[in-house]
Amino acid sequence: MAIVSEQAELGAEGGHQGELAQHMLAHLLCTQRRTVTGLLNTLGRQQQDWSKAYRLYREHVDGAAVFSPILDGVLELLPEGSALVIGVDDSHFRKTGKKVAAAGWYRDPLGPAFHTNLMWSQRFIQLSAAVPDPANPKRSRMIPIAMEMIPKLPKPAKDASQEELDHYEKIKALNSPGAHAIRLLQRVREHLDASGTHAKRIIWVCGDGDYSNSTLLPHLPSRTIYIGRTRTDIHLRSIPKQPQRRSAGRPCSYGKQLPTPEALRKDKTTAWEQIAICNGPKDTHIRYKRIPQAKWHIAGEKAVVQVVVIAPLRYKKRRRGPWLYTKPAYLVCTDADMPVEQLIQAYFWRWGIEVNFKEEKQLFGAGQAQVRSAASVSTAPAVCIATYAALLLAGIRAYGFHSRPPSVSPPKWYTRKNNSRVTSSDLIKQFHHELILSAAGNFSPLALNSLQDMSPDKSHMKAAV
Repeated sequence: MAIVSEQAELGAEGGHQGELAQHMLAHLLCTQRRTVTGLLNTLGRQQQDWSKAYRLYREHVDGAAVFSPILDGVLELLPEGSALVIGVDDSHFRKTGKKVAAAGWYRDPLGPAFHTNLMWSQRFIQLSAAVPDPANPKRSRMIPIAMEMIPKLPKPAKDASQEELDHYEKIKALNSPGAHAIRLLQRVREHLDASGTHAKRIIWVCGDGDYSNSTLLPHLPSRTIYIGRTRTDIHLRSIPKQPQRRSAGRPCSYGKQLPTPEALRKDKTTAWEQIAICNGPKDTHIRYKRIPQAKWHIAGEKAVVQVVVIAPLRYKKRRRGPWLYTKPAYLVCTDADMPVEQLIQAYFWRWGIEVNFKEEKQLFGAGQAQVRSAASVSTAPAVCIATYAALLLAGIRAYGFHSRPPSVSPPKWYTRKNNSRVTSSDLIKQFHHELILSAAGNFSPLALNSLQDMSPDKSHMKAAV
């Protein structure tokens, strides 16, 4: 219970820590939709006043501080001197109420490519940190460490004044995903600097093409390196030669034109190089080309970047199916001295944040809370995602990366799969199993009192959480 208790102390004000801790436990045990009333049903409070629970999220929860124990736990598992690899991405919570704060119309990313579908939803941004496997440092697991809502701004009226239009453009620039990412990364950097022992730790940020822009790259926090996907036709320049004699005027910042990433991929005179990275349970051989040093105006006038082109990978959807090929990937890194193997491996780790999104929504019901106020729509999903992060961190502490919980055996249809990695469903099943044993036959709503009185040495998960 250490992580949950510490999260409650930091995330709630005054005497509301115990209430927040019980809500986080209810997220792990709820068998219905994770609405506020659904959590109250799980806690056995159907006949009590429910307004207190809504005030908890509206007035007494700090959505940013609730992730501080998670970040501290992740830093404890990192090897000394290694970088903190962070994946950044945004996703959506579907909504139906038209008066819900921060909701608006967005393009459905799961819609067909030939038609744009719209959905009424809330948009949020999330940071997930990679925890490497000590037995195989190339493998990792992503754990959420921060999240923030991106509110939908109402557009000004058609007859709006020029001052209102200028104010809207200014607020719109501060509300972009890149601007939110800068604020979250700056918060993580300040947390590392405040800890003392991790002040010198470098941050590697991995993002997709939506974050490889002039909003994020020139304004990265100190000791932070960006690795992200980029366009196929970006304009690259060489590093200009320094003049031997001092001349009048400003020195050149950009040299000669370099080939675009797409031109580099099609250039037959440049040979492909090959490395092996860990992509899932086994190694994958990657072919790549790169420009070791280049200047890109989007990254800033003084920045020196390296560009890596990854050849398409072939795969099969089924064993006897035809070979299919992925699209080529074009990566840009703001550190020209980073080894290319570490660069590509870190970017492949970024896929773990997509797994986080799926499990947060399907297993934990993030975004299902039926709240409407601006504070509640931000803090309610934060508490849900922080609970999910605490479960992953507790699973690593209790069972590592390979051993399974003692009460969980793989289903019969998994006998052909050599998958030793503990899943989130396995951890939830183990938590339910320990709760039933601690209840000792008490089948009242979850017997949370028995769970709180249970000593840590009787529960693997409780001691880790």
